[in-house]
Amino acid sequence: MNELDILMRRIIRASLFFMSACLFAWALVPALKPYAAGLVLGVCTSLINGRILQSRIYAITRIALANTGKRASLGFLSRASTIFIALAICLRVPAFHLGSTISGFFFVQTLAFLFGLGSAIQHKLHSEKR
Repeated sequence: MNELDILMRRIIRASLFFMSACLFAWALVPALKPYAAGLVLGVCTSLINGRILQSRIYAITRIALANTGKRASLGFLSRASTIFIALAICLRVPAFHLGSTISGFFFVQTLAFLFGLGSAIQHKLHSEKR
């Protein structure tokens, strides 16, 4: 298992925990329902985009290692399409708050940055002790 798999597992676990907290808030506080629903929709979309990006990174790695000369992209259109679908759902269904949905789109990227930063700091501290 490589570092990207470990990072994605941690991100998925944290995202599911966050979405369960949002659903818990949605069930208990009626005033927060549109915000919690928007966050859940945005985080789900962010998770889907993260998995698409992970698979594209693996595909690009395979192509680069095979040295076939094929070109590969990071799948921007497919990731943008998932965001547009989530935005269409958010705008059609009044139960979702638009700002919460948009802020949820950045959840996986923010977690990846924070977990990666924490891992780099931990690695640096561990290597200094040797």
